[in-house]
Amino acid sequence: MSDDLLDPRDADASAAYLLDHVAAAERAGHRRLRASADHFHLPADARIDDRTAARLDATMRATVASVETEIRDHAVRLLTSRGQAAVAQGLRAVGSTFERVQRAGLFRDPVLFGELFARVRLDTIGRALPTMVIEVGDRPTMISRLAQASDRLVAAAAVAMLAAQARRGSVIDGGPVAVDLVRPLHARIAWWVAAALRDAAEVGDSIAALDAALAESVRRAIDAQGELVPMEIAAMRLAQAIDAQGDEVPALLTEAIGDGRLVLFVALVARASGLAFDRVRDLVIDADGARLWVVLRALAVDRATIARIGFALAEAEPVRDIERFADQLDSIMGVAPEAARVALAPMALDAEYHAAMLALGTAE
Repeated sequence: MSDDLLDPRDADASAAYLLDHVAAAERAGHRRLRASADHFHLPADARIDDRTAARLDATMRATVASVETEIRDHAVRLLTSRGQAAVAQGLRAVGSTFERVQRAGLFRDPVLFGELFARVRLDTIGRALPTMVIEVGDRPTMISRLAQASDRLVAAAAVAMLAAQARRGSVIDGGPVAVDLVRPLHARIAWWVAAALRDAAEVGDSIAALDAALAESVRRAIDAQGELVPMEIAAMRLAQAIDAQGDEVPALLTEAIGDGRLVLFVALVARASGLAFDRVRDLVIDADGARLWVVLRALAVDRATIARIGFALAEAEPVRDIERFADQLDSIMGVAPEAARVALAPMALDAEYHAAMLALGTAE
């Protein structure tokens, strides 16, 4: 008898909903299968370990959340001041945009993904470095010492780097994370987040008012970003101010590693070698290490310094083969600085030119 009370229109709607759900589930299942297959066929050295994956996910979430909060809060204020209280309430009610922008492919952009991945890897390795590779007694840490340098340029650059580090915080510590990406990457995230907020907000015919508020909020966020100096740029400015020459380089590299200042270590190597910061960072986070040793030999870094750096990195990241590194030391030192510079010459080329060369090489 209960079937007689069922409205045929409700039954039709339920059936249509079920069919739509089945189709959506079919598509989702296909995506999951493809993702699983892609992951399964990745070579072992291309897979991201669980710890790095978790920290990368946390960094992505924190980055989106920070940008989203800034854009949403300002847009809500704009809408409220413009007499659009209902639209402001609709925007305020929207949940996190992270899942939406992630599914849409925001972090599939190789430049954005590469930047966040490299930061996470460098931060993870830096935090695991053995403390004080060399004995320094009661001497202040490297950055603190440089902040008190008599050279005003060095002191100011060191203070700026300390400020950049404090502002960024760390997802690993569970603290707030400032989004100090370069302008193009910050802008990409901001516009995607704004589009996701627009898509999820239920504002009816008032979409134009929402669009105007979101666009103005994004432009404001992008302009404000120009006032922040990413820690990587601050480190390069400090390395430039120090302007280490010849025999000064090994001692500074050893001290940077000993203090766990891996970002500054990268900047010092980049400054001394003439390579871009990103290039050197890629070498440091590469567990193979071969390219890093050749760069250091191009700088005529001595055996003891290379050994200290190699052993410190191996202790920080057990996946590095410490025995293999020890066996390679003689071969590393057998590379003459002149030969190392010739071998590294392609890395000093324009980034896109070098990427094209690598792409053509892997396609053969």
